[in-house]
Amino acid sequence: MQLYWQLGRDILDQQGREGWGSKVTDRLAHDLKAAFPEVKGFSPRNLKYMRRFAEAWPDQSFVQQLLHKLPWFHLCTLLDKLKDPAQRDWYLRASIQYGWSRSVLVIQIETNAHQRLGQALTSSCTCRSRNPTWRARA
Repeated sequence: MQLYWQLGRDILDQQGREGWGSKVTDRLAHDLKAAFPEVKGFSPRNLKYMRRFAEAWPDQSFVQQLLHKLPWFHLCTLLDKLKDPAQRDWYLRASIQYGWSRSVLVIQIETNAHQRLGQALTSSCTCRSRNPTWRARA
């Protein structure tokens, strides 16, 4: 996860120097494939996710503490489905706390769990005891 975040930061920095239309991700994808032909995960599409990842969570210490607890495609889902940073962080924390699969995460987002459950994740009591449907399984 740290590597993906760092690549995203590097892409943001490079785009800042060269400008948005400079095809930084396409060039980097080509260079990485040439340098590491056996390694997967460096497609232009995935590099764009890495860029969005670093942009959405710019604090490296936050990335080290929380984001490594979720699989990459959970993070991609959060980036795709949520534009509001506060909502994105709420679902990130809920996914970690309750061990949601990606399909459960999608259902929770689509049914506005953050509105239904309010500040449950930050309260001193747990949602499990108050709402048994909170831990729905896919």
